[in-house]
Amino acid sequence: MTLLQSRAGEPAWGPELLARQSLVDTETALPQLYRDWERLAADLGESHSNYPVLISFRSPQPNRSWVVGLIAVMDAAAVHLAICPRTAPPEARLVLRAGFTALRDIGRSMRVDFDPDPAPDTAIRLSYTEFDAAVALIAAAGFPHERPAHEAWPHFQGWRVNYEPLAYELARRSDAVPALWSGPRDFRAPVIPPARPADRRPPGGHAG
Repeated sequence: MTLLQSRAGEPAWGPELLARQSLVDTETALPQLYRDWERLAADLGESHSNYPVLISFRSPQPNRSWVVGLIAVMDAAAVHLAICPRTAPPEARLVLRAGFTALRDIGRSMRVDFDPDPAPDTAIRLSYTEFDAAVALIAAAGFPHERPAHEAWPHFQGWRVNYEPLAYELARRSDAVPALWSGPRDFRAPVIPPARPADRRPPGGHAG
């Protein structure tokens, strides 16, 4: 989660993860990030389903959360696959599978009801307007995309339906930081967007 801060902001957000990789020319690092989080998701599924007390484990940094970090990486992978169907790395599919499998294992241990096989067109709580704005932000950062937002939306929805209900419920139960795209909380608090560092490059300079 600490390493994710520089890549996806704090609190972490999937679209910001993709945008930042484009801004600093590190898109080629995404497959390894997805691989690392595939393994971490598997570890979280084992540890948090065997020891549910870990679900409420908190970072010393208030804007970091294991469930918010996992949502962010899964959302990044889902957006990546939706807007770049030909060039998105296969690791994006693998981290999504590992992620929602982990959430389901944890959900079962907490007796959370969920649909184990939702239809791809099942409605999700995230709106198309939010998705469209995120795709525009990613595109403005220079991230390549092969589909416009309106064509990518059904594909993104088809991925997110597998993990959104459980992710939102676990974020609520753990009182996770109210990050973008992470659902409502029981306490009243504004959604916190990730802060992006100021661009300190000299005119005509390149990302360091």
